Amino acid sequence: MTDTTIDIPVPGITWDKITDQICTALEGGSNYWLQCFEPQSSRENVTEIPWYSDTKFWSGVFEIKAQVWDDEITYTFNRESVINGLNWLSAHYLSRVVEIVEETGDAETADVFMQACLLGEIVYG
Repeated sequence: MTDTTIDIPVPGITWDKITDQICTALEGGSNYWLQCFEPQSSRENVTEIPWYSDTKFWSGVFEIKAQVWDDEITYTFNRESVINGLNWLSAHYLSRVVEIVEETGDAETADVFMQACLLGEIVYG
């Protein structure tokens, strides 16, 4: 577990909370549009199963290649895209960031988070 925070306008975002959003998105929140989410960076320090539930992976240097069902573009999910996505959510859907901080969100919150991080906006749903 890590309490390392991310430098965004809303205090309280930790890598544990980011990991929760990623898990929820991958296990149901974003399945209707997200086809592929494959790590390109090493998972050698990962001890959790599934790998994406391990906060150590996300709090280090990481790169994920992602694809959308109806799109041939390959998207990159990394620290920069997470920060950009959270900043975008802070500017456009602050209530979603509050849900992440207060841990009151659901699959829809995780889906919106994933879209903001990968696509830079809400495209689906």
